[in-house]
Amino acid sequence: MERVASWENLFAAAALARRGKSRRPDVERWWQDREGELRRIREELMGGTWQPGGYRVFTIREPKVREIAAAPFRDRVVHHALCRWMGPVLERRFIARSFSCQVGKGTTAAREACRALVNRHTHVLKCDVRKFYPSLDHGVLMEKLDRWIACPGVRELVRRIVGSFATGSGIPVQWFPGDDLLAGTRPRGLPIGNLTSQLWGNFYLDDMDHALVEGERHGAYVRYTDDFLLFGDDRRELWRLRGRVEEELARVRLKLAVPKSRLLATREGVPFCGFLFRPGLAPRVIGATKRRFHGRLRGLIGQRRIREASSLVRAWFAFSMEGNSLGLRRGLGRPGARRV
Repeated sequence: MERVASWENLFAAAALARRGKSRRPDVERWWQDREGELRRIREELMGGTWQPGGYRVFTIREPKVREIAAAPFRDRVVHHALCRWMGPVLERRFIARSFSCQVGKGTTAAREACRALVNRHTHVLKCDVRKFYPSLDHGVLMEKLDRWIACPGVRELVRRIVGSFATGSGIPVQWFPGDDLLAGTRPRGLPIGNLTSQLWGNFYLDDMDHALVEGERHGAYVRYTDDFLLFGDDRRELWRLRGRVEEELARVRLKLAVPKSRLLATREGVPFCGFLFRPGLAPRVIGATKRRFHGRLRGLIGQRRIREASSLVRAWFAFSMEGNSLGLRRGLGRPGARRV
């Protein structure tokens, strides 16, 4: 806890939490008195009295409809301080092809790993976890984290952050063999808006990664959070591995999203991280991704929110340049282009 609550770590965490939010009035008010605010946070952390605040809940519709729970700014500072210490501890356990929430292992690195495996194999088992973040079981997560956290103070801090949010009744309970009626009351769910949720969500499936890569000796595997691919040339072997995946997910009270989890020939195209991959070809932007972008751009231009539209176009150019998208970018740049 002394490392988490050190002045150096807290100041660095505050700077990270402020990045991209410096124009928000509440953030600027906090930042003007940052020394006093950080002193209070440090005293609460060291004294074991820190408590998370309430979440601000809102809905986003890109890339799909999701409910986001945003923590207060001072809580986000604590989240960054905790992850600056905990991240390196947990990441040492991750396999090489586990991506997300790691320096140098974002979507670009995940796509490159996928592209290499698509060129090497004829089939892929594409898997997606049903309602991943809303279904993460608090008891299972704490049991996993407790194995790697020795400090009682940090354990209690993690327990309070995990317990500060729970999935509502709108998400159906997932039942497993051996469950009794009390299983329906198990607290579950992590808020998508928290930095800690990204790190812990990645760690939640780490045992499955090791079971597949080391236990099954199946190295042709790549995972980005809850979206993962198993490549191979033997369809029967991939179907067998699907059973192993379901077993490993059931251990942590999760299930596959059945419509999204399927066996594909790589020549058909493998959708992953917004692109479609085929052997020997540069990846192409998925059609649904293009339609979402153009729909959002038209909406911003119609509302005369030109600054936001410009930021969106710059982000789109940076994203689309990772694949075969020269025609898309040229079309976007033409005056009076139909889609814009």
